[in-house]
Amino acid sequence: MEEIRKLIGDHYGLTVLGVREAGSRTEVFTDRGLYYLYSCPAVYRFKRKFVEMVQRHLLKHGDCGVLPLVKTVKGQSYVTQENELYFLQEGVREASLPEPAFALGEALARFHRSTGSFTGEKLFLPYRSLAGWPGMWLKKLRQYAAYRDELEQERGIITPFDEYLLTTYTYIHHIGDTAVQYLKDAGYSKVIKETAGLGKVAYQNFDDGYLLVADDGSRYLAGEWSWVIDMRARDIGQWIKAEIRRDGWNRDRVERFLDGYNSISPLLKEEYACIYALLLYPGRFLKMVEGYRNVPAEELEGVDFADWRDMLDGELQEMERALRDYPRLIATRYGVHIPEIHWLWRSFDDKTVRVHDEASSG
Repeated sequence: MEEIRKLIGDHYGLTVLGVREAGSRTEVFTDRGLYYLYSCPAVYRFKRKFVEMVQRHLLKHGDCGVLPLVKTVKGQSYVTQENELYFLQEGVREASLPEPAFALGEALARFHRSTGSFTGEKLFLPYRSLAGWPGMWLKKLRQYAAYRDELEQERGIITPFDEYLLTTYTYIHHIGDTAVQYLKDAGYSKVIKETAGLGKVAYQNFDDGYLLVADDGSRYLAGEWSWVIDMRARDIGQWIKAEIRRDGWNRDRVERFLDGYNSISPLLKEEYACIYALLLYPGRFLKMVEGYRNVPAEELEGVDFADWRDMLDGELQEMERALRDYPRLIATRYGVHIPEIHWLWRSFDDKTVRVHDEASSG
């Protein structure tokens, strides 16, 4: 809280009275009311024209507003610190919704639908992830393999967390490779073309807190610096992942979210499989490994990484529950069959199970 208090005080001239994390945003209670603090990679500061073009498009084709940005004391739209960009938006008195997951699904579908006719995506290739999932995933897996090779060649200091990464390597790399192949088999390239008119703008990592309903019924978008060009399945899969990290696999809540989305803009059957591939891909795990690699070797000695290990291992176990149940949910609720990954729970795959069990007990 102290870092946020200083950031808000120094750059916005506000006195922070309290802070609360809520999905994608940090709710900041100040002497002048409620504000929402968002962050994204600092490199996104170059996407101003893209954000402005999408905003103009939404004014014509959307049915909700965008929360106003709060200017800093120097008149800037954001603050950059190290590798992060922070921006503040005005808070609203939010409505108490009887079915928040359903309402969020509805709101997300409306947002996507309103961006389906956006035509400026070719001007902003740096913010375009469309058609790039397999390549990006394979790149991260190759980096992970390179790090494993470094560890096996003894770079000097081998920490308990290094040992954990070596132990889980086979499982993580295997599930990552499976995700890439599953995505291709799901007809990813075809889905991109068939859903282009249903939504072209998504969030970097969609979660609660980007789409809001005020108590007067008004709807708002927030966190626009996190917009990217990608298909709508990205936001759906990322929300499910975030929900699993937050509260574990909750079949009913995921079902209501999907019901809300489908009530506005029904998903194609192939999209359910693309979402499943995204759930399979261990993106957060690989991102944490990348961050860990960037820690100078001299700073690793004496650091306790037990919290990292426990968090990652807990996420892997909870995600396995989701990966086992998701295909059944989709088949039961929506009548769509997507292939299951049987080695995730069948004990006859001794190698995979043994590797994961060792990680779980490590």
